[in-house]
Amino acid sequence: NPLVEEFEPPKDRAFFADATKKNLLNAASKVTQLTPFIGTELEGIQLSQLTDSQKDELALLAAERGVVFFRSQDITIDQQYELTKHFGLQDRDPNQVDPRHVTILGRDDDIRAFANYGADFHSDHSFESNPPAYTMLRLIRTPETGGDTIWTSQTALYDKLSPHFQNLFDNLQAIHTRTHPLVRTHPVTKIKALFYNPAFIIHLEGLKGAEAAHSLAFLKEHLHSADDLTVRWKWQPGSVAFWDNRVVAHRAIPGGYNPEQREGKRTCVYGEKPFFDAAHGVRLSE
Repeated sequence: NPLVEEFEPPKDRAFFADATKKNLLNAASKVTQLTPFIGTELEGIQLSQLTDSQKDELALLAAERGVVFFRSQDITIDQQYELTKHFGLQDRDPNQVDPRHVTILGRDDDIRAFANYGADFHSDHSFESNPPAYTMLRLIRTPETGGDTIWTSQTALYDKLSPHFQNLFDNLQAIHTRTHPLVRTHPVTKIKALFYNPAFIIHLEGLKGAEAAHSLAFLKEHLHSADDLTVRWKWQPGSVAFWDNRVVAHRAIPGGYNPEQREGKRTCVYGEKPFFDAAHGVRLSE
């Protein structure tokens, strides 16, 4: 069962990484930065063969670039469990047949119906006391077209705010069932990021009703208009995305394809309880 009470997770594996990430990057046949702010694709690497040092460097790369992509992976579901366990205590979903992973299926929803959970941006399980740090999604079946996923950098979203809005949001708590800071500090990079989740946030503590409603409406517009801070990934069977759930928001693009043709397996690990460090946090551009 998922953990309900806050706990202290194992030390983030990114702390153990070589800052140059030489073991991981030198093993790749090609490294592509997909956009200026988010997304790196590594070619010529099999996740099933990573050394412990390469796994640690993958964690650091995800913390810095938000999401890391791989294609043509031979990793099995049992190997995915083992790889996930390297990064911490695995988050479990009791609603799944096997609680160690979530089966991600296609959707044929209207993308404009933002009340539909999968159609809007979200970060995984932000309603938990210890939301996931790292998430891995491996696609088994994909349609020829459609079914893409997009990720947006919440570190860059924060960085693009005016100093006045940054100061305002720095001091706000958001209610997602659990209460978390609206701006969080990454424990490894120390970079500030919005921790905005339109799928789960219902109120901003300390603001009056209309103030909170307008602030949340602004944040949704800020997120949905951030095309320059976003990467869109076209899946193929065997594609894998590995992301830092603390610094990105993501959503699947539904509609326009047969949802039965899309299936993936998602695993993730618990992270620290979100925190904001006013004294030591830095902006992305600093």
